[in-house]
Amino acid sequence: MAQETKKITDMQTLRAIAHPARLQLYEALATMGPATATQLSQVVPAAPGSLSYHLRQLARYGYIEEAPDLGQDGRERWWRAIPGGVRWSAADFPDSPAAREAMAAAHAVLTARHVERLREWQDHGTGQWGSEWAGAAYSTDTVLYLDAEELRRLGAELDEVLKKWSEHSRATRTESRGGDGAPGRAEVFLFAHAFPFVDKPVMGRT
Repeated sequence: MAQETKKITDMQTLRAIAHPARLQLYEALATMGPATATQLSQVVPAAPGSLSYHLRQLARYGYIEEAPDLGQDGRERWWRAIPGGVRWSAADFPDSPAAREAMAAAHAVLTARHVERLREWQDHGTGQWGSEWAGAAYSTDTVLYLDAEELRRLGAELDEVLKKWSEHSRATRTESRGGDGAPGRAEVFLFAHAFPFVDKPVMGRT
């Protein structure tokens, strides 16, 4: 069954993710599965105490949740990302200085993370993963001539494609959980953006 994606529509919740360490924590839990602050400190460069604070903030605003069923002795909290992930849109926020500031902060953190991931792959991907994975990796860009409604439809169609592959990914991960993982499979990062050129006017607009 497909998981419902949580839609963020308030500025406080949006601001909560606009922090590099919190974004890394959320990303780690979403990809690696449930973990403790101590385990997460091995992949997120911060002190366990600081990580615990950031984890509590992520939980407060609904990005992650506690997983008490996973604790063996109750001495350390387990955390997991909420099912389905999160998303937001500028259209859901009022046009105010505070909203623009919150959106800009969140986008800056996300964009920096996207570029960081891409550079890691460009610098080390082929050497670490070999020619088969390097050949399978996908990258594209194009320029389309669309109106706003067509751009929305394009995004919706891409969402449907990604939803199909996300469901396939979750099913495969569930089947392999508890063993040594699924041979030949890896976490694959994908990001996409589509927007009009900022420095070019819309044809026919005055």
